[in-house]
Amino acid sequence: MENNNYIQPQYEEESEIDIMELISKLWKKRAMIIKWCVVGAVIGLVAGFSIPKTYKAGVTLAPETQQRVGSGVSSIASMMGVNLNNSVDAISVEMFPDVVHSTPFIVELFDLPVTFERKDSVITTSLVEYMKEYQRAPWWSAVIKAPFKLLGWCIDLVTPDKEEEETVAGPLDPTNLPKKERGVVKFFAENIMVNVDKKSGKTTMELELQDPLVVAAVMNAVTENLKTYMSDYRTSKMRQDVANLEVIYEQRKADYYRAQQAYAQYADANKNVIRQSAQAERERLQQEMNLAYQVYSQVATNLEGARIQAEQAKPVFAIIDPVTVPIRKAAPSKAKILVIWTFLFGCIAAAWVLFGDEYWSKLKDNL
Repeated sequence: MENNNYIQPQYEEESEIDIMELISKLWKKRAMIIKWCVVGAVIGLVAGFSIPKTYKAGVTLAPETQQRVGSGVSSIASMMGVNLNNSVDAISVEMFPDVVHSTPFIVELFDLPVTFERKDSVITTSLVEYMKEYQRAPWWSAVIKAPFKLLGWCIDLVTPDKEEEETVAGPLDPTNLPKKERGVVKFFAENIMVNVDKKSGKTTMELELQDPLVVAAVMNAVTENLKTYMSDYRTSKMRQDVANLEVIYEQRKADYYRAQQAYAQYADANKNVIRQSAQAERERLQQEMNLAYQVYSQVATNLEGARIQAEQAKPVFAIIDPVTVPIRKAAPSKAKILVIWTFLFGCIAAAWVLFGDEYWSKLKDNL
């Protein structure tokens, strides 16, 4: 027991000596570590000033999860013999990200007119042209792409008969987009952030672009297109029912008018006739007219009820936080980039002092 009590402080002392030795190594090489930190800071500053500024715009929607038909509408529908359910399920908000990120939805944004400033001039163009022609990129992206462009140029020289991608005139086909347009679709599908609160149904959408006016215009268009899309999707079946009932209504209306005309003509022609056969024919025509009217009236009632349901089924969106033109940039944060690069190079220098230098010396001795 006495030996154990005596050995324990030795281990603690050795551990303390090891830590102090590491700190001593770092302190001796502090000048080198500081130089590496300065190099990291310079790289961070260059990177921070080279990355284009981006601005963020967002909107918060509160779509209905349950729609209630007003008492006045319910009473009118009841008089017509149509039972309107007092709660109509709106389309699920969980579909919003899938809809916004779908190719047809994004392609509809391509023709959106956008206005932005560039070199003391105001430019107005379509969104797809803005994305293809007016996006800035950091200088190193050109350096990285240079070998691939050179390789493509050499391939074109070897295969001169290669057909170039033609510019598509007219409306774009979402199922067969050109290469650049596909890149634009991919950008928006990855960068339009859609967050849905499943409990409350509150939906937040955000997007970052390089111009504040453009990003605000795009988010306004996304909001309006989403409203239209979801409304059309929710009422598509009911609108089809209305269209079918309108066709049936015109047919039953024509049948009733023919029966009414036949009865009136027979009644006028046999006004003073008292024969039983004439009376029987008159009653038959009158019954056919009444039956045609009943069918016509029932179809008219169903048609009005279907129209009411189609109007009431349209989902309602409350905009809690509307889109505003951003004033301050969202990225890049030069301070964060500076700290990250300085810390990274400082860690690399410290790791080299503590471990790398020793291993490198042993490797050179072995060689």
